[in-house]
Amino acid sequence: MDRNIFQGKRIAITAINLEQKEHRGLAVMTKSLIELLNKYGAEVYLITSIASSRLNKINKYIVKKRLKNEIFIADICNGLEKGFNYRERFKEEIPYMMKLILNLIFNSIILYLRNFNLKYHIFNLNQKHRDINIFSPRLAYLKFVKGFIFVNDIFNLSRLRSMRLISNCPKLKISKKDIDLIITDCPLSLRNPDKRSAKILQIIPDAIPIQVSSHPENPVTYYNRLSDAHLSKTLYISQATQSNVKSLLAIENKNKNNEVLYPMPSINIDLLSEAISIPSIRGINKPFILFNSSIVERKRVELTINFFEQSALPNRNCMLLIAGKIHDSDYSKYIKRICEKNNRIVLMNYVSELEKAWLFLNASLLISTASSEGFGIPVLDAATLNLPALASNISSHIEIKNLTKNENLNILDIKYEKIWKNHLNELRFFDSSHDNKFLRIKHFKESLEYLEYESLGKIKKLIST
Repeated sequence: MDRNIFQGKRIAITAINLEQKEHRGLAVMTKSLIELLNKYGAEVYLITSIASSRLNKINKYIVKKRLKNEIFIADICNGLEKGFNYRERFKEEIPYMMKLILNLIFNSIILYLRNFNLKYHIFNLNQKHRDINIFSPRLAYLKFVKGFIFVNDIFNLSRLRSMRLISNCPKLKISKKDIDLIITDCPLSLRNPDKRSAKILQIIPDAIPIQVSSHPENPVTYYNRLSDAHLSKTLYISQATQSNVKSLLAIENKNKNNEVLYPMPSINIDLLSEAISIPSIRGINKPFILFNSSIVERKRVELTINFFEQSALPNRNCMLLIAGKIHDSDYSKYIKRICEKNNRIVLMNYVSELEKAWLFLNASLLISTASSEGFGIPVLDAATLNLPALASNISSHIEIKNLTKNENLNILDIKYEKIWKNHLNELRFFDSSHDNKFLRIKHFKESLEYLEYESLGKIKKLIST
């Protein structure tokens, strides 16, 4: 693949998932997409709603442009570093809730007076900005970003439309002189009817907020987001997502392969190369199998624990490492209780990107007992590394098996406990010599090249048309 395939192209990606306090699966996919586009020559901009915290509504119009740019860039970087938990703050902090409601009423009136056209401001990053503001692994992706596009309250206004509290979708019309393509990292109630402005491509990850009762997103609001997203060109992260969403929206499911943009692995090749020389993290010095996912009900963590405990692995001095965010929920508390009974099981909670790379590079097996996934990034990560994996027989895992053609990925029905235990009992522990880890990295590079080729062709086609 030509490394300059996107040379001279400017692509803007919405940062709604990168603005969150916790970077979960969608944020990981966004970061991987940013790196991919930059790798092949594109200038990548982030569309953000993070305003300057140091400029009020008056002086942001009267200060000199250069000063305004410096302040905005620093404050956007600071906001991305800290992250926000909008939903929890809205529920728990009355002053925040009242201020947000008043701001939205004011901004909705302004939006209406502008015929639903959103205003934008572009801020370009230079090396000085990166040196001063990018000091955390959380912001490592900004080294692949050319600049920010600030659109005041873009995501809140989009959500108001999804809730049907305003009459039309906000219009994001960014001149083609500035941007060639806009990509949303999730379905948003945004549109661009102007052919003279950059086309919008909406990425559809899943229908889980509708299908899973415990999901915090309102299902009707999310349905409206999906519906509005289809006013623009859409790509789905899997054929399973495509089938589910089109069925919900009563859209005929044609062009199955042409409308799927598979996500990239969440693991970074540079971090794998760094992890190869790290002997241990958090004192781990025994063979282990890995569960990598946030601790939520649909991941069925309790099944993984049960299969492990019923197998011979604990008696073989093997550990089960559960690497994923532990939430303040009844389900997470339940998982904590059952893990306390077995000293071979370690709840690692959140792990850094480097720690995650080390875990995948040194694990003997990845296990996923999820009952639903948009795609199943941990299983994709394992397949690209040729790390043996046991995964539930949900459609997205089957799709990964077909995509990667990896014989080390075993798809099993969660109803058949005995089959899972038999696979675990027959597990050969990974010999974590330098040569074996190098072979995994070599396989990762080859797999990544294939996945990149699949994705880049579809994005290039959208830009050229």
